[in-house]
Amino acid sequence: MTAVKPAMALADSTDTDWPRVGLLLLCGVFVATQVGKLPPAMPALRDHFGASLVQLGWISSVFNLIAALIALAAGLLADRVGRRTVLKLGLLALGMGALLGASSGGVGLLLASRVIEGLGFVAIVVAAPALMREAAGLSRQRLVLGLWSSYMALGMTAMLLASPLLIGLMGWRGGWWIGGLGSALLLLVVLRVFPGSGRVSTAQQTASGLLHGLRTATPWLLAGCFAIYTLQWMAMMVWLPTFLHDEFQLGLGQATVIVAVVIVANAPGNWLGGYLSHRGLAPVHLILISGLVMGVTGWAAFAADLDPALRFALCVAFSFIGGVLPASIYACVPAVAARRQNFGSVNGLVVQASNIGALLGPPLAAALVVTSGWRGVGPVYLITSALSALLILLAARAPEMRSGVSARRAHG
Repeated sequence: MTAVKPAMALADSTDTDWPRVGLLLLCGVFVATQVGKLPPAMPALRDHFGASLVQLGWISSVFNLIAALIALAAGLLADRVGRRTVLKLGLLALGMGALLGASSGGVGLLLASRVIEGLGFVAIVVAAPALMREAAGLSRQRLVLGLWSSYMALGMTAMLLASPLLIGLMGWRGGWWIGGLGSALLLLVVLRVFPGSGRVSTAQQTASGLLHGLRTATPWLLAGCFAIYTLQWMAMMVWLPTFLHDEFQLGLGQATVIVAVVIVANAPGNWLGGYLSHRGLAPVHLILISGLVMGVTGWAAFAADLDPALRFALCVAFSFIGGVLPASIYACVPAVAARRQNFGSVNGLVVQASNIGALLGPPLAAALVVTSGWRGVGPVYLITSALSALLILLAARAPEMRSGVSARRAHG
């Protein structure tokens, strides 16, 4: 395998390879479209296969389940064998899974295809931000990683808007055929732009060395904040259409438009978080403030006795200000991982935690609605935000979390 210069060698350069950054962001946005292609296709899948809601639920959640189980292991693998290799394998798996799903004749085969796609999803979201960090000049790392944090909102919104056309032209299989074709095209470009494995040859790139880098509390505290963020965000995104129907008697079309606006508002929040971190604001403060705002707006949207239009606006504010939080966490990762060059491992831990939160959020909200109604969901936003604030305040005590130190350590 072709060796490349370690990330430390890039520390002297302030140049950012924007074409590579753009390509990697495109990989992330595209894999997010494959997450978002399923919800609009649910009615067609139910009619075509006679699938139950439980079966469709498993098919929908398998991406999050796989990431919740193996993302840390995928990050360790990326640090060991090379992030470029893992990215290429991820695109290959995503494309193979999509093609298998497009040709599937039953629910079992479709579920198997989603498992393969899920493996590709994990590989891409672990490897791509590590490669973006390497492509960024030292002064641009926080900005670039803030851009990366918007991949899910951009991809899901794009597929939400494109799905009616795709389903109209090609049926439910349209999203899967696009997944196979898009993965193949991206893989060809990545093979040309990122030759070799990207493996960093250092004495610390052993499994024990990389795991040792996770023995401090800081990565776990950051991961906990991310888990709480996705728990809160996914709970709202999954149940918002039902909430709008139950509370305000909105039709599916109106609810879909509102949900699309709420989801896409997350992306400029991500960019704002990256920009503010780039301009020198301490990511710790941004995480703390955005987390508390999410708690208050989430509580008010579900539990406060307010005008419907104001509650819709609160949902948008929740998603927009909340977007600052993941961008700010990504801004912390380079410094936290610098001492052992285990960016992939720390990022894998963050991805794993975020998907655990995504798995737990919707069923937790559903249980609260069953027992206490929609107003019962609101206080949980306040409680979880308080827990997130406690975690980030504990993390802030670590030397590498200080703004000036973080900038100097970003490349180790």
